[in-house]
Amino acid sequence: MEGVQRLVARRVEKMLDALAAQVARGRTGEDVPTFTLTLHLAQGVRLSGVLLDYLPREAILLASAKEGLLSRSESVTYVEFTSVIAVTVDSPAVLNQVPFLLRPALNREDLLRQADRLAHGITEQFWPGEQKLGGKPLSFEVDWVELDTEPGRRALEDAMNAVAHALRLIGKEPNGRDNLRRIARVAFAKGRNTVAALEGDTGKVSVDPSAPVPPAQALRKGLAAGL
Repeated sequence: MEGVQRLVARRVEKMLDALAAQVARGRTGEDVPTFTLTLHLAQGVRLSGVLLDYLPREAILLASAKEGLLSRSESVTYVEFTSVIAVTVDSPAVLNQVPFLLRPALNREDLLRQADRLAHGITEQFWPGEQKLGGKPLSFEVDWVELDTEPGRRALEDAMNAVAHALRLIGKEPNGRDNLRRIARVAFAKGRNTVAALEGDTGKVSVDPSAPVPPAQALRKGLAAGL
């Protein structure tokens, strides 16, 4: 699922509109991705190729690339739009370069609410009623320096979710509740890599906005090494 979690559902014609706009920019010399599609037709036929052009709600033009080069295309296919019932995108991570197909990045206030929700959820999962009884709940804290940008907030959201999952994995292990109680807070800050480590009672998570967040298991390993 890496690289596709932020995609949102769109009507087929709207999705093709967005891809065709990218293709048109490529014809002017911009560096844009190549979109390889499989069109699923109502008759049960499937057609695959690189998207060359799209006339909204009327026609789609595909090319079968030879040796990966469109200039050596062996054929082109003209498809009536009304016959298309679904579209499959090969290597869908390229869609992350099409803003219309992505969820908007959360703002700072949204992320602070998410931090509180995740930390509270973990506390309630392993120590129900802890906060109501006067106990100190787990907290997520953020150093916003160089993270309050769209890429930074996206990476921070992913890191928070992955760390929350990592902490739940720790809590479910033998003696996990006791080990988890040794982590009082998790601090997120900009870093060269997205990694996690435990220093004292604080989980330190560095977040790299330019790289995918590693799996929760990798972050669990980093945090658990200090327990």
